[in-house]
Amino acid sequence: MHAQGKVNYNKYKKCHAYEVAQELKAEGKIRHVGLSFHDSAEYLDMILTEHPEVELVQIQLNYVDYDDPGVQSRQCLEVCEKHDKPVKGGSLVNLPPGANEILKGLNSGSNAIKFSNAGLAIRFAASYKQVFMVLSGMSSLEQMQDNLDAMKDFQPLNAAEYAAIKKVCEIFKAQNLIPCTACRYCTDGCPQKILIPDLFADMNAKKQHHDWNSDYYYNQGHTQGHGKASDCIKCGKYEKACPQHLEIRKLLEEVSEVFEK
Repeated sequence: MHAQGKVNYNKYKKCHAYEVAQELKAEGKIRHVGLSFHDSAEYLDMILTEHPEVELVQIQLNYVDYDDPGVQSRQCLEVCEKHDKPVKGGSLVNLPPGANEILKGLNSGSNAIKFSNAGLAIRFAASYKQVFMVLSGMSSLEQMQDNLDAMKDFQPLNAAEYAAIKKVCEIFKAQNLIPCTACRYCTDGCPQKILIPDLFADMNAKKQHHDWNSDYYYNQGHTQGHGKASDCIKCGKYEKACPQHLEIRKLLEEVSEVFEK
């Protein structure tokens, strides 16, 4: 069941896709039923509660998104554990300046086990006991071999590797990002129902990774049934409630320029 969330789930329910999948399984035409997911942990909990027959969940799991308030990797992982579902995860390879040097330090010394940035990211996802399989995009034989090397004689991340990853995440967070703590004081009662912290998280992800994932979350998740950044009427009401004293109206204009071209 691909890309489940607020956008697609009701469509799947309307055409009885979950029931049809179970019928196909009973007929022996498919062996297992799972879903990929791009939404909030709360929504994932609702789906798995309604459909306990789902056998596995594919989520976006990597060390940068692990505590991201928009992606909610950690919370989604916890929901999967609550429902006893194995998980498939994602990986990370593009690092900002300074981060490469930190990870290279792990490969120094005669006893060091050498891994690439991608290999370390794969091992991060695979280190969680709930994770059944790790997915990685590959476009060359060399990349495939690198991925295989990371999982050969697999060992979970050690303390030094976790410490290095923590430093890399700090570098990511320092990339001129919106310092929103996702307290959500600005969302309760917003006249346009804008999920401001989630849109800020999308903006930060766009700055960090320059890929399509943040566009997907913005357009297919955080603005479905809620206001877009451009819907802000500039009432300024919730800037007063922001503990970080963010210029929310100005920042929403910047978010709109990036995602609503």
